[in-house]
Formats: sequence, structure tokens, C-alpha cells
Amino acid sequence: MIKHVVIFKTQKNAPLNEFKKRIEDLKIYIKEIKSIEVGIDIRFDKNPSDFCVITKVENIKDLEIYATHPKHLEVIEFIKPYIKERCVVDYEK
Repeated sequence: MIKHVVIFKTQKNAPLNEFKKRIEDLKIYIKEIKSIEVGIDIRFDKNPSDFCVITKVENIKDLEIYATHPKHLEVIEFIKPYIKERCVVDYEK
């Protein structure tokens, strides 16, 4: 199992709840996704990121399918104008 974790800092006006809905809906379109979750920061830390995405797929091939899927790319294009920083960690579980 591969976990794909992406953490974002965004512009102040970013529609985080819309990001959450669109990203979590990817499971409907991409069968390789075993699970996908979006967490919106609760502002506990003094220097937080704004949201994260945790996606589980079976293997690297499925991660590649997810990464290049047209619906995933469509969501990326929607959120891209709002992103200030992005960090990624992919690991086997």
C-alpha cells in the first residue's frame, strides 16, 4: 500500500471546502484510489499549512494512474491559482 500525502499553504481567499469536496469526489472517478481524505487545518499551530490530502493506493502503478488521471488534473487546475506552497511525501505502509 502506498500513501500519498500532500500539504498545501494557500491564498487567504482559497475556497477550502470546495477543494475538499472536489478532491474527495475523485474516488468516484478513479478506481485505483483505495481511500482519499482532505483535512482542513484547525489553526492550532502558529505557522500552519491550510489543508492536506492523504490518498491510499495499492502500488506505484496505481499512483501513476491517479497522478495523471484527467479528473485529478482538472482538480489540480482548479486549485493551482490559490496555492502558495506544496509539499509531498509518498511512502509504503
